[in-house]
Amino acid sequence: MNFMKSRPFMLVLLTLTFFSGGISRADEGYFPEQRRSLGGGEPDFLPVDEAFQLTATREDSAIRLRWQIMPGYYLYRHRLSFEVTGGEVGKPVIPAGKPKHDEHFGDVEVYYDELVVTLPLPDGASVPATLTVGYQGCADAGLCYPPQKRTVIVADL
Repeated sequence: MNFMKSRPFMLVLLTLTFFSGGISRADEGYFPEQRRSLGGGEPDFLPVDEAFQLTATREDSAIRLRWQIMPGYYLYRHRLSFEVTGGEVGKPVIPAGKPKHDEHFGDVEVYYDELVVTLPLPDGASVPATLTVGYQGCADAGLCYPPQKRTVIVADL
């Protein structure tokens, strides 16, 4: 094959390979997991709701929030928040996390695999209408999702 004829093809191929990783990352807005993509070895990203699967249940006198955390991902303890509208809950019961030194946040606690937070419902208190849950997580590969907020309609639990 003639070098001059193959050069434009190589340039197009290199351009597509270079931009395909950047476009998928920018479009999805997600951060790396341990898998590798086919085009250039860049890490793939899980959507935030797949990386950190949040479910809420009401159990007698408490609301339980459970995150199923995919392998290679973690949640920050200090980025958890709980806002109640139309009722009240007690102080969140949050288990101890695993110590981690983070280059941006310093010494923090993080959760791998699973996190269960209990929000007690005080005796005689009105049950909240909605609960807004805030959290932030990252991938071990080094990049983080932006802070997230999810709303739970407590009456539906």
